Amino acid sequence: MRKPSLKLRSICVLPRDEIQTRLEGLRRVLSRKGLDAALITSPLHLFYFTGAFALGHLLVTAREVRFLVFRPLERVRQESPLPSEPLRSLKALPAVLDSAGVRRIGMELSALSQERFQRYREILADYQLEDLSPDLLKLRMYKSSYEVDCLRRAGELLAEALREALPGLREGMSELEALGRVELALRRRGHPGLVRSARGNEFATGLLVSGKEGLVPSYMVAGEGGCGVFGFPSGASPKPLRRGEPVLLDLAGFYAGYYVDQTRMFCLGNSSPEVKDLFSLAFRLMKAGEEALQPGIPAEEVYSRVAEEAERLGVKRYFMAHGREGVGFVGHGVGLCVDEDPPLAPGVRTLLRPGMVLALEPKLHVPEVGVIGLEDTFYLSEEGLQRLTVFPRDLYLLP
Repeated sequence: MRKPSLKLRSICVLPRDEIQTRLEGLRRVLSRKGLDAALITSPLHLFYFTGAFALGHLLVTAREVRFLVFRPLERVRQESPLPSEPLRSLKALPAVLDSAGVRRIGMELSALSQERFQRYREILADYQLEDLSPDLLKLRMYKSSYEVDCLRRAGELLAEALREALPGLREGMSELEALGRVELALRRRGHPGLVRSARGNEFATGLLVSGKEGLVPSYMVAGEGGCGVFGFPSGASPKPLRRGEPVLLDLAGFYAGYYVDQTRMFCLGNSSPEVKDLFSLAFRLMKAGEEALQPGIPAEEVYSRVAEEAERLGVKRYFMAHGREGVGFVGHGVGLCVDEDPPLAPGVRTLLRPGMVLALEPKLHVPEVGVIGLEDTFYLSEEGLQRLTVFPRDLYLLP
């Protein structure tokens, strides 16, 4: 029986010139490290360099590029502008490498499981393997105009979804149902319903926490935790929304593989003067962070300046106080994952540079009140700081 032809409809196809620019960046890394080739294996980095997710290998040398696909070859040939060819067994790799005349090869060794690493080491015993993982993450820290356009669109779609969903939230609705209403609006705009994490965290579209129950810590090093449900201890729970309590909504907007990170606050009915005052202080912390997001300063300096402002405002004891341990960061990079490098954290001396896209999220964990804060995603351009998450920063009062 003849198989039906595969026809795909994509939101976008990664432009050929974008792929070439990324491959040129990878080749500069190879030249600097004295490597003959890169052998890319992770599906995410295959997508980054080819425009298609696959199980396979991308061989990049100074002279050639070979996209060797285990599966799904037919779909890869429709989604990627690069030529692709089948490679059904790892045992065929040495012949490919020998034909390319390479010996020193960079791979994502730190991203491999122990079993997978041992397998490569056995099959490629005649080659010198070196880790490229940190270099690939550094390449991804700097966004092209194409990537910034994708991130900007993700911020716009997130704002559209909130404008649709927030008016429908009501007292007595569970946190889970409230988040589900928001997720539906995001899904209607192409969100896959899952968020990629570079650090092993697990998210759906984001977190919704309300009232003092929002202070319940999770195992994740994140701006907030929440009760979650048994077996998934973070984020929205069956707890009903109550009038007057603060509700924090931390969401990842999505477009064409890229994520932005945004947090907004709302209350059902009027909020207490205390919550309004705390929100005002969180806004001032955000402004202090924005002023610190400047090219040429180390990432740790952003954290220091926001922490100093929290001290000056008298809320240092609440600042990023997620659980008894607290969390030692105030922001992070975003892109293909929602939590990329560099973290804005003590000890991180990475210098901020034009081309970086960073989320800033100062939050206050106030006993008997809840989590109060904001988060926005910013592009550090040559012309200055641009905010990519465009939904207004008000404390929303819903009926």
